[in-house]
Amino acid sequence: MRGSALFAACAVIAVLLQTTVLPAMAGLPAAPDLLLIFCVYLGLHQHTVGGAFGAFVLGYLQDALSGSFLGLNAFGMCLVFTLVYLTSRRLWVDNAISKIVVVFLAALVKTAAVVGLIAVFLSTDGLWRGVARYLMLEAALAAALSPPLFAVLARTRTAGARAEP
Repeated sequence: MRGSALFAACAVIAVLLQTTVLPAMAGLPAAPDLLLIFCVYLGLHQHTVGGAFGAFVLGYLQDALSGSFLGLNAFGMCLVFTLVYLTSRRLWVDNAISKIVVVFLAALVKTAAVVGLIAVFLSTDGLWRGVARYLMLEAALAAALSPPLFAVLARTRTAGARAEP
């Protein structure tokens, strides 16, 4: 229980950073998706209904606080959780390099899924050209930030394990 509370606290901090501080930074052409890293962590380590629910909640919070259409990021996070979960059951994804690659690919998948849904339902012209510019940079930033965030999240997991009798 303590580990879940620490994870939730870290997720709230990441939501606040991602929706307020990172978009306001003038030097960054794209903002890293911190919540995506949390979702990948859930897919790698929480193979339960709670992990899937956590991925949905992360996406829904991102939708609600960023002002985008409700459900787009929630769908993207659920898709990422499912793909990471299925990948981690078949492949060894436990070292730093493989986690970085998984976060990079997850960022590509999530953005492609969200933009695909926007293109289907809103039929906006030229959407892919604008996204293509920032897609690789956003995925690279998320992958670069994943090792320190995974280290923090691993501490929440070990703190929860120590608190259990």
